[in-house]
Amino acid sequence: MVVNDKRYNKLNAKQLHILTLIYKFRFISIPLLTEYQNLKSQTTLLRNLKILEEQGYIGRRFDLTFKIDRKPAYYYLAAKGIAVLKDDPRFDTGVLHSYYKNKNVSESFMQHSIDVLAVFNSIKKTLPDSFDIFSKSELATFDDFPENKPDLFLRGKNEYFITLAHDVQPFIIRKRLAEYIAHSEEDGWGSGVYPTILFVFADSSSETRFLGYAKSALESAGIDSDELHIGATTLRALTKKPYTDSVWTFSDDANPKSLD
Repeated sequence: MVVNDKRYNKLNAKQLHILTLIYKFRFISIPLLTEYQNLKSQTTLLRNLKILEEQGYIGRRFDLTFKIDRKPAYYYLAAKGIAVLKDDPRFDTGVLHSYYKNKNVSESFMQHSIDVLAVFNSIKKTLPDSFDIFSKSELATFDDFPENKPDLFLRGKNEYFITLAHDVQPFIIRKRLAEYIAHSEEDGWGSGVYPTILFVFADSSSETRFLGYAKSALESAGIDSDELHIGATTLRALTKKPYTDSVWTFSDDANPKSLD
């Protein structure tokens, strides 16, 4: 997705593309963006990020804890960058408006966005090219979704909702699961087959406990496991290199499986 507006022709296509990618994920880092774009060299990327930052299109967060934890700087859309995108109908105005808060959001909030990008990169490498992967910001204009949209939506031969739960309290996770189950029952899905619901946890113990709870939740709702599939994995299993695709376990099957 590239912005085409004569008012901003002083920005080249690669710089404009960077703005659209930051819109997609809200926060990005140089290592993850390098991987996303499959770059062999960071030279051009670093130069373009510097230009965008110096001209006020993007901002840069490098908190004190970043240095202690050896984290890279995180980049976000600044007011001038938001202005570039706001008149383009492909970018949701509500999402863009929320981005004015980027400068002051918590470190944990930023980290969640960065983790979504890391998961996106790993899934992109292991899924067939026929899949489309949408971020939460891109889903803002999609109909028929639950009110709280997933972090990622995968659409291909099959469809999947992916929600990162590694940094979320258990009661919130249970609430999200209940919302998905209710939505599948009350609103259904256009294609008839509701997307597989996937959660990403901090550790395998949380994954196992959740799947046990999910199995009970389906039974309580009178839903067979072959009607609505619920799976889980850990953030480490998804993002550890080299990437592997057989990392998902399900409420009715504890043997790791891949997405297809």
